[in-house]
Amino acid sequence: MKKVLLALGLLVMIGNVLYGFRLKRAIPGGVIGERGNQMLFFIVFFALAYLGVLLLTWQEPSSLLLLLLSLILLLGAVFVYLVLRLLDAIVASL
Repeated sequence: MKKVLLALGLLVMIGNVLYGFRLKRAIPGGVIGERGNQMLFFIVFFALAYLGVLLLTWQEPSSLLLLLLSLILLLGAVFVYLVLRLLDAIVASL
């Protein structure tokens, strides 16, 4: 179960990275553009971290701790997606 949750979280984060790059092209310069670059850096960093956690825990036996970690990471990826959608709506209204 943890592998499925981690893989799903990784897929969502990869989607977030692609969404972030698409959104970066639509963001005007200035403060929003600068913060967008910083946010995109962290999205890419966390996507790589998801991959690292998946690879490091692949052979580990399932435990409650790893299941909770997987669930938290998946929900974190969903949160990043919601923030990107909010930023997309803000940019569209400008």
